[in-house]
Amino acid sequence: MNPPHAIPATESFKTVRVASREEAEEVSAFLLQPGLFGTPLTPGEQEEFKTHPATAVGCADDAYWLVRDGQGAVCAVIGVRMNVEKTGIFEVSALAIHSSRRRRGLGRRLLELALRFVAEAHGRGLLFETSSDPSYAPMHSLLHALGFRQVGRFPDFYYPGEDTLWYYRAIER
Repeated sequence: MNPPHAIPATESFKTVRVASREEAEEVSAFLLQPGLFGTPLTPGEQEEFKTHPATAVGCADDAYWLVRDGQGAVCAVIGVRMNVEKTGIFEVSALAIHSSRRRRGLGRRLLELALRFVAEAHGRGLLFETSSDPSYAPMHSLLHALGFRQVGRFPDFYYPGEDTLWYYRAIER
């Protein structure tokens, strides 16, 4: 019997760093698909998801990874970028898992990959911004389980009634 968050033995997933324009376009299409997130995307998120995956290709400080299922379809994505101040603090620019592939450990796998990326880049920490909407409660729990601390809350940040929560994890040396 598999633990509740384990990937069943019958499922195979392949995680790759986005290295081509074609893969970046797949990431953008995945992130922009209707209903992927629990709340509507803001105009800024829409623009970010259209452009950032392609600009991150070949960049040392920014990266995206995609997860393909056994049929080769993109089923999860994470993006990480250095903050604009270039202080060694990285930010998760996107994390999304298709609803049919959730609760299989992919979020944990991608966040652990992001933490390794930041450590290998000699970064000091990883910041994760997420919605306060109840549909994001599983993500909040996962962040706590991975050692992230909630360090901020900004009311009505995305839309009226939808706050943003900031989680942070320092990189251990």
